[in-house]
Amino acid sequence: MYTKITVGYDGSDRALRGVEEAADLATGLGAALHIVTAVAKDDLHGFGSSSDARWMSDTEIARDMLTNVAAKFSHLNVTIAAVQGTPATVLVNEAVATNSDLIVVGNKNVQGITRILGCVAEGVAQKAHCAVLIAKTG
Repeated sequence: MYTKITVGYDGSDRALRGVEEAADLATGLGAALHIVTAVAKDDLHGFGSSSDARWMSDTEIARDMLTNVAAKFSHLNVTIAAVQGTPATVLVNEAVATNSDLIVVGNKNVQGITRILGCVAEGVAQKAHCAVLIAKTG
């Protein structure tokens, strides 16, 4: 049925629940899992003292975060990507680029101005070329 599943992850507990849902599906279906995060900007950040300072970009930090979460699902064929852009656009574009046939996105209980302007799940559902599963993560 589905052979490649793309899911978004932003480091939050809610997003982890979405990844776990996608991983459960991938396990049951024998599908590959592609975990994606959107990077808003790509600034450099220094860590450590001046004598042993290490500089990392937002993209590198995001890749490290994805590598850590992907390690939890080592029983699956997992790929990761940290891509600059907005979450909905990044998820949809990565699904196209990887030939994914399912996107799993978490759904928050949005209220107020966010409800009027839309959310990531709504944006993905509107733009996706493939099936979208909106996982209840709240």
